[in-house]
Amino acid sequence: MNSPTNVNSLSIALMHYPMYDREYKIVTTSVTNLDIHDIARLSRTYNLSDFWVVTPVKAQQELVKRIIQYWASDEGRIYNPHRHEALSLVRVVDDIESVVKCLEEREGKVPKLVATDARPYPNMVNYDFVRDLVRAREPVVLVLGTGHGIAYEMIRKMDYFLAPIRPNGDFNHLSVRSAASILVDRIIGDSF
Repeated sequence: MNSPTNVNSLSIALMHYPMYDREYKIVTTSVTNLDIHDIARLSRTYNLSDFWVVTPVKAQQELVKRIIQYWASDEGRIYNPHRHEALSLVRVVDDIESVVKCLEEREGKVPKLVATDARPYPNMVNYDFVRDLVRAREPVVLVLGTGHGIAYEMIRKMDYFLAPIRPNGDFNHLSVRSAASILVDRIIGDSF
């Protein structure tokens, strides 16, 4: 498989701590195999720079590393070269500060953190705003929460918030994989 030649400056960070549970207690959510595979495939399809899996739980980090190692092995590469290529974008770190540090070292700029949430926030931006940042080659991290959303202590660290996905009905409970796909397509679309 060839490496993408037009990698853009957008990456995804899938947060697992600090998250809210359904009673709005702060918890660490579990990393899932489906999230890793599907968001990695999304990231490669849209030529994102990285997919960050953010969890402080060492056992969960080891799970992610084992999945990546399998698909990086000869057996995994031969069995499914596309999966290998997608999973090569996955990075696993303890916290969002590690994402910022890695990107700042690589890009020479502090990335903008853009969170999503079903709740509205004062510094909401639209997709055009984020698209313009990406077109200007500004490093941007689309920060996605799991569980019942990102805890307020993390929300305060965000630079911007994308307006919530608003479906045409009263049901709004997308999986993080579905939300990621919609958000990335609305930001990147056919423009890159």
